[in-house]
Amino acid sequence: MKILKIPVFIFVVFILGIINTNVLYAQENDFQIWGDVSSKYKINKKFKLSTELGFRTRENSELLKQYYGELGIRYKLNKRINFSLKYRLTDYSIFDKISANRLSFDFGYSFKKWGRTSISIRERCQYSWLIQSGINNYDAILLRSRIDVNYDIRKNKIEPFFAFEHYLGLSDELLGYSLQLRWTLGASMPVNKWSDVSAAFRIQRQLNKNNPLTAYIFLLSYNIDIN
Repeated sequence: MKILKIPVFIFVVFILGIINTNVLYAQENDFQIWGDVSSKYKINKKFKLSTELGFRTRENSELLKQYYGELGIRYKLNKRINFSLKYRLTDYSIFDKISANRLSFDFGYSFKKWGRTSISIRERCQYSWLIQSGINNYDAILLRSRIDVNYDIRKNKIEPFFAFEHYLGLSDELLGYSLQLRWTLGASMPVNKWSDVSAAFRIQRQLNKNNPLTAYIFLLSYNIDIN
């Protein structure tokens, strides 16, 4: 494996994590549990529909933070490049019940496998807005850059994975600021020919905020793939 053959932009997201960050003294920690069930349906060789239902906890998993539903469509240009469009509706169980909308556009690229290791990147432009009593009280545009590394263990159904993600603000006072980092380490295992389950541990750290939150998250996912 010749590292120099990998385009330099793969490593940019690692550097972005230390750009535009402030030295913050007061911090908060939380343990959360995230769970979701997702499905994918192959329409043809190019298009695939996806759905997802999930929930998240807060306050050391004593309270429900949110639950959400998501609908998306994915277009596969070739074996390396794909595009996705997704809409998510989230209900937040904080104070009064609040519903938020999210629309995202993804560009994905999968690199040629090196041995049993596969690497992919995903760039997501995400627009979120929150409407209460007919008034838009919040909107934000983010660029979410992610690197995924998967390893196929020989003669073993378990596939470990690692992901790193960086959030960059693209709107108003958030423009140009690093807002959040995520590190995820986990493994997936097939349940049968058309579904799999995965478990992971994630560290999620907010940046450029007063009292930034660092969340330690346990994730459990069940995915159904209908080809």
